[in-house]
Amino acid sequence: MNKRPHAKETLLARARKKRGWTQAYVAQEVAVSIDAVRQWERGRHLPYQATIHKLCGLFQMTPEELGLLKEPDSTPSRQSAEKPHDTACPPLQSTQVIWTPNEAEKKAAWEIYVELVTRIPIAPLVDDEGILREALSSMYSLFHTARAILRSYGPTIAQSRPGSSQSLSYLVVRMLNTILRPLLAKWHPLLKAYEETRPASVGITQYEQQWERYAELRQQITMVRNGLTGYANVFAQIAGVSSLIPDIPELRPCEEAVLQRS
Repeated sequence: MNKRPHAKETLLARARKKRGWTQAYVAQEVAVSIDAVRQWERGRHLPYQATIHKLCGLFQMTPEELGLLKEPDSTPSRQSAEKPHDTACPPLQSTQVIWTPNEAEKKAAWEIYVELVTRIPIAPLVDDEGILREALSSMYSLFHTARAILRSYGPTIAQSRPGSSQSLSYLVVRMLNTILRPLLAKWHPLLKAYEETRPASVGITQYEQQWERYAELRQQITMVRNGLTGYANVFAQIAGVSSLIPDIPELRPCEEAVLQRS
């Protein structure tokens, strides 16, 4: 393989060296190969969204600060060729505003939070347990419930504050459109088409597990769960309540910033 000329040091490489970390350490912390880290630092490929999320937490920096956002006019990398429609959820950004919630926002955030923590997608899918169709259906129903809550509270929770361009309503809509919609738009019709071929003699769970894309969909649901958990934590903070989700990881720094900056 021909060697390419050394490119300008990337922000990711600079951040790693500043901390005195090795590429092997970064690879171990985000569960990838050392070669993957080398490729990122050379600017040849970008990590998948789920891995970018991990890197945010590891470095306590945003994707922009790590140079992990794809340029709009850049040539598609091998990553995009392998996964042309990646449904991994994008992390919350530190530029996402902070404000002091009023009583209506606290109540609405609590209702959204309860809906999230009591549904299937927020709980980890244990291997060989759970029905993927139920998980997708539970996610889909969040659209109807969230719309009802937003309508109920009206413009009160959609008003931006001085120095901020966003609101509770904005966060809810962003969660639906960037976390849930991409997954459901891709996988709902694919799973439905497969389900329609199930023989009556084969159980639903057994037939799901025989699907060639079963493991891939489970992985996507897990990534979406991570995104929903991040939003659930933010809504809990807006509502002023402690987490009701057992054994969840701490907020990534780019998620904490939603409420901690003033």
